[in-house]
Amino acid sequence: MTYCAGWKYRDSVCLIADTAITKFDKPSLDYSSFGQLHSDTKDGYVQEALLKLIPISEGIAIGYAGDVQIASEIIELLKDNVAYAESAKDLVRFADNMGPFSTSQGVALLIASSNANGNTELIKWDTINGVDLTSADFYEIGSLNTSHSLNDILRIVTSKGISQNQMLVMASSIFQSYGIHEDLIQKNIGGTIFGLATTQGKISWQEDTNYVLYSNINNSISLISTLSRDNAIIVNSSITNDVRVFYHTISTDEAVVLDPNWRQQLKKHYETDRFRYWIFISIQNRVITLLIRRDLDNKSKYVRFNRLREGEFDMELSSELLTRLRQPLTDKKDGSIPFRLNVLFD
Repeated sequence: MTYCAGWKYRDSVCLIADTAITKFDKPSLDYSSFGQLHSDTKDGYVQEALLKLIPISEGIAIGYAGDVQIASEIIELLKDNVAYAESAKDLVRFADNMGPFSTSQGVALLIASSNANGNTELIKWDTINGVDLTSADFYEIGSLNTSHSLNDILRIVTSKGISQNQMLVMASSIFQSYGIHEDLIQKNIGGTIFGLATTQGKISWQEDTNYVLYSNINNSISLISTLSRDNAIIVNSSITNDVRVFYHTISTDEAVVLDPNWRQQLKKHYETDRFRYWIFISIQNRVITLLIRRDLDNKSKYVRFNRLREGEFDMELSSELLTRLRQPLTDKKDGSIPFRLNVLFD
C-alpha cells in the first residue's frame, strides 16, 4: 500500500504522499534515504522507489494508493481526458468507465484541483465505492493506522495562521517523523515524504527542504536534502551516501531526469545552504524543530553549513537553536500530539 493525504487550506488544495512501494524484485539498495531498512513481506519487498503525486494539468494533481499498475492506467486515462471534463468530480466518470475492478487490486485516488477563479475541489475516488460523496475537506488513503490523525494535527497547525507552503512542510515533517519513529516501512509506508499544492489553477511543489536527523546533536547528525524539479523529487542523503530521483513518467519526461547536465545543476544546488526549510528531527525524543529561512541571500543566524564531499559535511548550530533541539518531550498523557513541534524564523 502507501499513504497519501489531501486537504483544503484557504484557496489551495494540498497533497502529501510517501515514496514506498511493494515490488516482487529484491531492491538493489538496502535502506531508504531516511535509513529505513527495506523490508521483505508476504506480498514482496517494500522499498523507496516511486513518486505518488502526479500533476495531470496546470491546476490538477492526483495522489494515489494501491496497485501501482492499475493506478497508473487510471491516472493516464484521466490525464488524456482532462480537457473533456467540466470539473474534477466530472473527470472521475472516465475512471468509473474502466470498471469493474478486481477487489484484489484496489486503488484509491485523491484529486486536488483549483482554477483561476479561486474554485477548489478535493475528490476521493476508489475502485470499490467510486466517488466519496461526503465532500470532506480532508482525506487520507493507504495503509496508515494511527490514533493521531494528521487531520487533528493540521487543525492545531492551521490555527496559527501559517502560509500554504509552511503548511505543506509542517505536514511532511510530521509524517516523516512518524515514519522514522514507528518504522512505518514495516507497514508498507515510508521513504521520503513530499507534498504539493494547487492554487488559482497553478501547481506548486513543496519548497526545497533539508532534514537533519539527530540522536546526539553534538556528534551524530544525518542530512537529507529534498527538492523538486520538473515534477520529480531529488533526495541527497548522507545516510545512504547517494542521490535518488523519484518520478512518474505520466508527468515527468524521463529523458530530462536522466540528462547528466540536469543532474549536475542539481548537484550544484544541494551543495549550498540555499534551502528555505530546515527540519530537525530528534531520533530519541520525538522533537521536531522547523527552521524557516525568510531571506536566502543573507546568512542564517542559526545554521552554518558546508558540504565537504558526498556523504560528509560541516554544520555549526547557534546556541539558541541547540537549546530548542535539546528540549525534552512533554507528554500530557491526554491524547495530545505525541511530539514537540518548534518553529523558528530566520
